[in-house]
Amino acid sequence: MSQTQIARTLRNLQGRWWDFFYKRCLLGFPWFWPAHAPSVPAMVVARRCVRQHFARHHHPVYRALAKAFAAIVWLPAVLLQIWEMRYLEGPDWVPMKRVPGAVWAALRHNVVPGEYYTFLLWEPGRKVNIDNYLYCKEAFSLFKFLNRPAQPNPIEDKLAFHRLCIANAIPTPQILAAFSPTGRLVDFESGQPPKRDLFVKPRTGYSSVGVERFRWNRNVFDSSRGHRLSHEALDGYLATRAQTENQTLLVQPALSNHPALGIAPNKNLAAVRLVTGFSTDGNVFPIFGHIYFTESDQVPAPHVSVSLVDVANGQLEKPQELWGPKKLKQRLDDSDSAHMLPEWEKALEYAKAAHRACSNFVFIGWDIAFTAEGPLLLEGNENWSAGEYQRLTGEPLGRTVFAAVLATRLHA
Repeated sequence: MSQTQIARTLRNLQGRWWDFFYKRCLLGFPWFWPAHAPSVPAMVVARRCVRQHFARHHHPVYRALAKAFAAIVWLPAVLLQIWEMRYLEGPDWVPMKRVPGAVWAALRHNVVPGEYYTFLLWEPGRKVNIDNYLYCKEAFSLFKFLNRPAQPNPIEDKLAFHRLCIANAIPTPQILAAFSPTGRLVDFESGQPPKRDLFVKPRTGYSSVGVERFRWNRNVFDSSRGHRLSHEALDGYLATRAQTENQTLLVQPALSNHPALGIAPNKNLAAVRLVTGFSTDGNVFPIFGHIYFTESDQVPAPHVSVSLVDVANGQLEKPQELWGPKKLKQRLDDSDSAHMLPEWEKALEYAKAAHRACSNFVFIGWDIAFTAEGPLLLEGNENWSAGEYQRLTGEPLGRTVFAAVLATRLHA
């Protein structure tokens, strides 16, 4: 075995280890004691429900073993994550004087160190609300407990989501073609791809995994993956990629940001993440929203700043750097704070209509693009994070309308 193969094998093993660590070891104790603080009842009940339903779909013996394993590895996993953060980010982010508080929060409140430092939970005003935050690991289990996905699932299946939008007159990007591992599901209208910028994404998946953008450059398509394809070759390339990766690929027009966002047209699409909740009385409530910005036209590109959205009127707050000790060389312009999202009322209306059509999901994170042609609903997300909202505002999600919607569902 060559040194290159050995190095690749070691990297794969390391990747699998960290994947196992974050999925199986950083779960916390399988029991919960509320803090002696002014906690929101619905948030306390939700945190307790997550623990009570720990591994509930497994055999009682396996469930007991899983609980024992989670309890045994919790403290070593906490210490390992603190070491990892300190090693990667430096002592400025994880000072030693905060380590005892992080360990205590993990042992007493089942809070992973990453979120302890992100939400600044040592500060008195935040510490008293420690049970009112929505934590990432618990959110995943809570949504799995609350939601009742149907088949086909328009939140997981982007092709089904497109059909749902068309059936409910909700603006969404057109699907020009769809390539499955066994053949075409949707063919280009003229039999050939249009001579324009295109965007390709997997039918299922999350984040930006598997996406690819094609720039139409005179006579060829320039891919974000470094390929240059002729107009005639694109069709075969996508068919081969779908077969090789064993996934269905959807082809859509590449969208450009609305000029009101102040982003150059050739930059990445800055989509808004809007989270809504569906209460038992049939009302849809906007909970919070934010938008990420990049400084690159690569796909995918790392986010460098985030701005909260006032869900009442669509006003953007001043973009803030992603939290951490590594500061950006380029500072953000103060004038960015005055931007308003164009046609916000329409975007809100589209998200509410889509959530009513997906009423078996209690909370959904919608991705919305703001273009010169108007707002477009891109997709819905069952699993979303409240981390940016809670970090930037210093306010736990339990102090918003999220808790009221949650209370109606838990009561039901």
